[in-house]
Amino acid sequence: FWYDAWLYDKPLYAIVPVLFLLCEQKEVMVAEVKSGSVPIIFRRWLTLELQTCWNLMEMDTNSFQLCQEKDKIFWRFGKNRRFSVKFLYNALTKADAGSNHKRIWKGKAPRKIKYFMWLLSNNAILTKDNLIRRKWSGNPKCQFCNFDETCDHLFFTCPVAKVIWAVVAICIGADNIPMSLNQCWAWCVRWLPRGKKFHLFGVSAICWAIWKARNRACFDGKIIRNPIEIICHAGAVMRFWTSLFPEMDREMLIDGANTMLKVATEIFISQSAAGGRMKRLKNEERQEDDTSHP
Repeated sequence: FWYDAWLYDKPLYAIVPVLFLLCEQKEVMVAEVKSGSVPIIFRRWLTLELQTCWNLMEMDTNSFQLCQEKDKIFWRFGKNRRFSVKFLYNALTKADAGSNHKRIWKGKAPRKIKYFMWLLSNNAILTKDNLIRRKWSGNPKCQFCNFDETCDHLFFTCPVAKVIWAVVAICIGADNIPMSLNQCWAWCVRWLPRGKKFHLFGVSAICWAIWKARNRACFDGKIIRNPIEIICHAGAVMRFWTSLFPEMDREMLIDGANTMLKVATEIFISQSAAGGRMKRLKNEERQEDDTSHP
C-alpha cells in the first residue's frame, strides 16, 4: 500500500511522508486496505490538513478497481506500452532537450547542419571563448572585428553579422534584428508567423555561411571584403537545400533567396556609388588645394 506506485505516479510514502511516519501499518497490502481487513491506524490525532489529505487518498483508493488477473508490467513511456531503448532515452533526456529540440531535429535541413545548430543552441560550437575554456592559448579576438569571439557575437552582434541580419530584416519587413539565437527564433515567429517550417532552413543557412566564412578567415587567411560574400554563400546554400522540400515550396524558397541577394546587391552598389562620390569629392578638393598653393 505504501511502497508501490499503484495509485499515483509515486509511492504514497514519498507523496505523504508525514502520514507514512505516523501510520502503524507500514507493510499492509492494497487489497487488505480496500477490504477493510486491516484498518489504517495512526499514532496520534491528525491535523486538519493531514486529515483532509488522508480523506482524499481514501476516496482515490476506493475508486481504484482490483481484479483477479495476474499483475502485468507495462512501460508507461512508450506508445505501445512496451520497453524500447528509444523510449528510455527520450524519458531520461526529456528535461535536457530544451525548447529548440523539436524545432531543430524536426526541421528541414541536412543532418550535419542539424548537428551544427544543436551545438550552437547549446553554446557548444568551438568559438574562441569555448576553446579558451579548454586551455587554448590563441588570440580571442573575432576574425571580423576587434571584439572577443563568442557564439552570440560571431553570429549576431558582430558588425558583419548585423549587416547580414539587417538585409534579412529588409526582405521580411522586420524593423529590428536578433541579438542571440533564442531571440532569433522568437524574431522569426514574430515576422514570419506562417512560415514556421522554414525557420530552421533560413536561420541555419545564414549561421552556416557565417561559420564557413569565419573558418576560411581563421585557417586559410581569406578575409571577406564585404558581408555580401556571406549572403551570396547563404543564398547558394538555400537554393541547394530546397531539394529537401516539396516542389510546391521550392519556388517560394528560391524566390526568397533571390530576393535576399537582390537586396544585398542593391545595398552594396549604393554603398559603392556613395564611396565613389566621396572619393571624387576628395580628389576635387585636393586639386583645388594644389591650384591655390603653387
